[in-house]
Amino acid sequence: MSELDRELLTWVEECCGRGVADAVRIPGGASRQAWVVTLDDGGRRFLRMDAGSSALSAVGYDLAREARAYQWLSDKPVRAAGFCGVSPDGKSVLLDFVEGTPGSLDDPSLARDFMEQVNVLHALEPPADLAHDDLAVWAQLYGEHCPESDPLIELGLRQLVDMAPGPPERAVLVHGDLGPGNVMHDGRRVTGLCDWELAHVGDPMEDLAWITVRAMLTPFVDIDTAFGWYDGPVDAERVRYWQLACQVRNLIGLGVAGAAGGDLGMGMLFSTLHRRVTAELLCEALEVVPEPVEIPEPSDTESSAVFGAVLDDLRTVITPALGGYAAARAKSVARLVRYLDMVDRIGPTLADQDRRDRVRFDMDDDAEAAHYWVRAAQRDEALMRPAMGRLAGTRLARI
Repeated sequence: MSELDRELLTWVEECCGRGVADAVRIPGGASRQAWVVTLDDGGRRFLRMDAGSSALSAVGYDLAREARAYQWLSDKPVRAAGFCGVSPDGKSVLLDFVEGTPGSLDDPSLARDFMEQVNVLHALEPPADLAHDDLAVWAQLYGEHCPESDPLIELGLRQLVDMAPGPPERAVLVHGDLGPGNVMHDGRRVTGLCDWELAHVGDPMEDLAWITVRAMLTPFVDIDTAFGWYDGPVDAERVRYWQLACQVRNLIGLGVAGAAGGDLGMGMLFSTLHRRVTAELLCEALEVVPEPVEIPEPSDTESSAVFGAVLDDLRTVITPALGGYAAARAKSVARLVRYLDMVDRIGPTLADQDRRDRVRFDMDDDAEAAHYWVRAAQRDEALMRPAMGRLAGTRLARI
């Protein structure tokens, strides 16, 4: 039977009018848990829980707010999960189960169907109760809830203030994390846009920027092709601004959560990618042409065989013996082992480079700081590269 709290199970059963036969936690979610609930009649529901570690809730992005987004969508032509209920404490939201997979959208017919859903969303008059200054909320989140200061985030926040465009000609309900990976489909059509926790009223170009960011992580069609299916005008300058905003928010989210759902391996993977892309965008905004870092060829050390043996056990013995969430976490442990192996092989050389760069660049000058950070991010990615798979070296599509 489920590991869910009995009181929570009782609430689910009251919402559904049915008993709960089982509930299984599924991987994913940076600050919240996701569960698939099976009812005694075979029906399924999707449960999102704030496990008490989400700083997003402290600045207004709680699950009760997400529930309001789903309630607003319930009679709209946008495909999204049906709303079932929000728990009395506001820390859990229950939704209809959407069939499909959040897999790649590199099939043109699927991608076009997805862009048609974006068109439908952006054509709607947005709800007034989901309007606020989103960037101000993220700056507050960083200032009040990040356990450590991060000069790269602070540089990004300064540039976002300096570069801020005026208000959009027409505000829409912005999904706030839109794109492949947050789109369910059955291989033929989109079955639902999911994960509305960051929805807010704002600039439609922000959603287009999110699509480019998420396309780094999950296969998608060519961005120019996709944006050709967008009904409204595409303002390239505004999209570029929001690309930087999306990346800075990703770093703040990772800084607050520490790791994706407590998953250090995934957290480091995403942090490495997003720090490099953020630094690249800052260099572009500040008209800096960075010098590439010289990455040494990895060489064996006395510990290399040990790391190899641990990886072999994880791959051939431990992970196959597990299933579901536990297997996903075992794969994440393997990422950490690959990272530590590279630290052992080339870490000292890269650390020497970093010490020289810290002397070389004036960190009080934003342009020089951006130059330093892009080189630092390249070094970090060299260490994480074996753990990143196809994400290593991924570039953000430019508009």
